[in-house]
Amino acid sequence: MLRNSVVSLIAWIALFACAAVTWGAEDKPRTKVEILQPEVNETLTGAVDVRVKITAVPAGQFPSSVYAGLGGPPWTKMERIEETDQWRCCLDSTMVPNRGHVLMVKTTDKRANAAATVKTDNPLKCFFADLHSHTSYSDGTLIPAAAHDYARNVAKLDVFSLTDHLENVNDLEWSDTREVAQKANDEGEFVVIPGLEWTKGWGHLNIFEPKTRHWPNDPQEFYQAIAKADVVAKFNHPGDGTKSHGGLAYSEVGDRAVQMMEVRRPDEEQAFLRALKLGWHIAPDGSDDTHSPNWGSRFAWSGILAPGLSKRNIWHAMKNRHLFSTLDRNCILLFHVNGALMGSIVKEPVEKVEIVAAVDEADADDTIAKIELFEDGEVVQTDEPNADSRRWETTCSPKPGDHYYFVKVTQADGQMLWSAPVWVTVAGQ
Repeated sequence: MLRNSVVSLIAWIALFACAAVTWGAEDKPRTKVEILQPEVNETLTGAVDVRVKITAVPAGQFPSSVYAGLGGPPWTKMERIEETDQWRCCLDSTMVPNRGHVLMVKTTDKRANAAATVKTDNPLKCFFADLHSHTSYSDGTLIPAAAHDYARNVAKLDVFSLTDHLENVNDLEWSDTREVAQKANDEGEFVVIPGLEWTKGWGHLNIFEPKTRHWPNDPQEFYQAIAKADVVAKFNHPGDGTKSHGGLAYSEVGDRAVQMMEVRRPDEEQAFLRALKLGWHIAPDGSDDTHSPNWGSRFAWSGILAPGLSKRNIWHAMKNRHLFSTLDRNCILLFHVNGALMGSIVKEPVEKVEIVAAVDEADADDTIAKIELFEDGEVVQTDEPNADSRRWETTCSPKPGDHYYFVKVTQADGQMLWSAPVWVTVAGQ
């Protein structure tokens, strides 16, 4: 009995000693990082001066490296301000999407980090992309390195995605495709997103930034897989939509997984209209699908809207359908409904519908013949500016319920552009 009591007492003493050591460690002073600027919840634009104060423990023993980033990469190294306790760097806020972020400061002392909530708000720019092309790794020509070099230096694309048929690509070729894409990506100059084309008799879809080349053969299982993988996907060459992709039969999980559809010709416009009426939330894409050594220089492109040319921005824009299809590389199209950018799904009910369509043609010889406003798949208003640029503001008075709007632009030479829709719910009385 006495022996057991002694053992219990020793155990309690040991536990108390261990706890004392732990509490002492927690109370021990440690290096502290304080963000001086920007302020919490500040809205950031353009170049942002970031300054932090570091209180070092022991005194004078500062972290060897300090980095700052808006919610993650790209990281910028901070430099110490002379012999003070402050560090600074300049972040480019245009390289991240316009939304809320966490400004993160990281040091070599993992306990000495800091964070602050901020927002970014920068003007949108248009970046031209080709998101569907092939090499000899499937049924095209040459190799990925040649394709990326041509797309950047000859076609002068801003964004490029090589999408060979995954059924034809072996492990070595897929590894090379991703390695070349990683090397070719140049933030601020040329964004590259590796992709593959899922090719079945049922229909073809592109998947962007897949982590594997192995995907289910069954369409419904494929929808499930790409939704789970959180990739971006696109319906390819759908014809008029009555046969391809199972007649575009609506799939709730597919709607979460697929963001785009190729729209470049009248029949594909019909497929686009069919898909929207069936309930799909997709944007029109203008990829070439070239199988020749002319990547990005044929007849159609996608205009991607983002504050700056970074992979993070382009991915966010594709994921949220902020893009349009165009047969004119020089023409820029912006479309808003109640201030919401093309591709947006407005969740809060609205009382009225206010439309703004802005078309800017860099070539003065290309005049805008017609802008057609579609409401729920039907043309409800038409504007005929007969000019090389136009800002068209109008309103609609639809019945209460769910609606979607987009515009189609036709130039005097017959070239066309299609905006992504905006989906809204009009409140009832």
